[in-house]
Amino acid sequence: MSIIGANHWNRLTHTQRRDKILRFYKTNSAELVHEFLSIVRAQKGYGIYASIGPNYQYAVFGRDSVVVAEDILEVNQALAKEIILLLAFLQGREFNLVSEEEQGKIHHEYRSLYFSGKLVPKAAQTAFKKLAPHWGGTDKDMLYYGSFDATPRFVSLVHKYCELYGLEILDYKISSRMGNDQMTLREYVRQATSWFVEKITASSWKLFEFRRINPEGLYNQAWADSSLSYLHKDGTIANSDSGVAAIELQGHAYDALRAAAELVALDGGEANSWRHLASIVRNNTLERMWMDDEKYFAMGLDRSTNGKTRFVSALSSNSALLLGSGMLRLTPHYRMWSHIEALVKKLFSEEFMTIVGPRIRSLKYADLVSYADYHGSYVSWPKHTHAIALGLRNHGFYRLANLLDDCVLHAVGKSGEFYEFYYVDRLGRPKYHYRQENPDEPTLHEFAAAELPEQGQAWTISAIINIINYRHSEQPIQPVLGEVKALEDEILQQENVKSIIERLPKKLT
Repeated sequence: MSIIGANHWNRLTHTQRRDKILRFYKTNSAELVHEFLSIVRAQKGYGIYASIGPNYQYAVFGRDSVVVAEDILEVNQALAKEIILLLAFLQGREFNLVSEEEQGKIHHEYRSLYFSGKLVPKAAQTAFKKLAPHWGGTDKDMLYYGSFDATPRFVSLVHKYCELYGLEILDYKISSRMGNDQMTLREYVRQATSWFVEKITASSWKLFEFRRINPEGLYNQAWADSSLSYLHKDGTIANSDSGVAAIELQGHAYDALRAAAELVALDGGEANSWRHLASIVRNNTLERMWMDDEKYFAMGLDRSTNGKTRFVSALSSNSALLLGSGMLRLTPHYRMWSHIEALVKKLFSEEFMTIVGPRIRSLKYADLVSYADYHGSYVSWPKHTHAIALGLRNHGFYRLANLLDDCVLHAVGKSGEFYEFYYVDRLGRPKYHYRQENPDEPTLHEFAAAELPEQGQAWTISAIINIINYRHSEQPIQPVLGEVKALEDEILQQENVKSIIERLPKKLT
């Protein structure tokens, strides 16, 4: 990481950090954008590290890097470009059972004991030595590929970059990390597309499924990658080793297929085949993953031990991430409105909504796990909340999107730190500064928490930057459908939502 930036941040008092964050809300200062990004800025060429906390410092994650690049695309073209080129450089080139590398696949996690010739701190060494023996690391570095969402999101990121800055980057030549050849970025994007096209085609559901190939690899290989993320209503863990079609993966695949068809298809026939496959993914998602009894999308599909298809049915706000995909936006509105309406209503119900954003798992299923799990009913993630806000804005829910972004701004401003996530109890009371409030962790108490939230989390920083950039930019007046306005009016009058609005600061920006 940028040692100067991280060390400077760590030396600040809580009050000084909070003052800087709140000043940024008011000013959208370019100087503060630079300062905040410097907290997690990696050595030249490596983009960003995931955090400055003990678990993810000096670790370059594929998924996190994509999210940060998307968030900062308008305010820091150079860093976004660096991230794109790094992801291509680290892209899989061959099959490896231990590291789960495959040709075209974007990596999950890169660690090294040395950056710029200097040994990383002890916490980063400890994490490296714990993971490397299981994930194919050497005595110096580790490159692990246990992620399925990073690859389609990489393709969509390149597409977004090209929409803003032109197609020139596609002809940029990048050396292989093996040092024996060069390819253009266009070729890297084509290989990434070929990888997930093959996965979708091989699926019996014709959906994008994650499945580890290393028995010691990550059990769940979407963004909610902790071991208990995917649960059935009876508390049993989803059968990831037989494949899980996570709901948001279908949205990522749909968008990436359409992006690749526009960017890197060799001819009209290939472009049409990718668009057709995108429509197959969309149709199968809508037909297979909608739970009529819940009026909500399942978090995913899995298979029982005898091969029967099942809903991963414990309700999750992950399903609302589908709002951010073109899958719902580009399908005729009359077909999608009932699904969109149900998603939005559920998201803002007492099951999910809190003053710091939606819970990851519905409060109805809080007792499925005996402690506050990383992606469970007692946690809300700023980056996740902001991603849902972006999706709501896609469908004209501008007031609800602004409310979610207000929740993120409030949580970060109140805590004076860019935390990875916030714990929220059954009554919706957040722990804004968990390390100070509960110095006895990981011993058991009210939350019995499994993890401490990382400090200086990169995608929390980038979410804040994106929110403030949006609010300080002139936005065109967008027409709002009458039924969208009516639903927003209804939700904003709900007692649980009104209570949150009343407790939020009146002038965040």
